[in-house]
Amino acid sequence: MECDYQVGVLGPIDVYRAFAVMQPLVVGLDLERWKSLTATEELRRDWLAVAEAKGYIRGLCHVFTRDGGSAGRIMEVPIFASVSLFDEKGVARRLFTFAKDRAKLEGCSMIHFWSIGPRKWDSLVTIKETTPPEGGLLYDMRTDRAAAGDYP
Repeated sequence: MECDYQVGVLGPIDVYRAFAVMQPLVVGLDLERWKSLTATEELRRDWLAVAEAKGYIRGLCHVFTRDGGSAGRIMEVPIFASVSLFDEKGVARRLFTFAKDRAKLEGCSMIHFWSIGPRKWDSLVTIKETTPPEGGLLYDMRTDRAAAGDYP
């Protein structure tokens, strides 16, 4: 079942709704801590969201880029969540497509989706400074035909 969604960077009015998605994913995360992680436009720029027509957040991911040495720029995705009773794949598809668009815009050659696992809220504060975990899923942007413009 395809629904009409809005896809974009997390806006200030969406912070409270996004908390409902984040709370079960991150151990110890409360509303005040979440608000501190999304307090500014610059901080919210790292959070991509999919919302349905009524404004409920159905997908959320955290992204940032880092230098991958000889691999080039890598977009790191430590959190990727799709939450929908009827269209989880559609939400995930839109979130993934938006993450790919962002990676292309930032000149990334790869997207690294981190393995799922328990995260403590304070790890989100220093996540950009930590070494990314081994494993997860690497998506090579150089082999993406849609990103290369091969698809209509």
